[in-house]
Amino acid sequence: MTVGTIPLGRLAIGATGIVVGYSSDVGVRRFVEMGFVPGTRVKAMRTAPLGDPVEYAVMGSRVAIRRGDADLVIVREVD
Repeated sequence: MTVGTIPLGRLAIGATGIVVGYSSDVGVRRFVEMGFVPGTRVKAMRTAPLGDPVEYAVMGSRVAIRRGDADLVIVREVD
């Protein structure tokens, strides 16, 4: 990870980030198919009652991902 980036799973609810890459080559195709493409804005919307999975808004859709999987996507937090 570079300075100023965080794993998607650490993005606070209500915060927005821009996808900058992935921490592993494992599962990248799945993330791309869901819309988590570098340069795309993603917003953490809400968590399930027990805190996992987390719902994200990306490319006009809502996607729920487990935090452990979301940690494979690297984002730069924006205002």
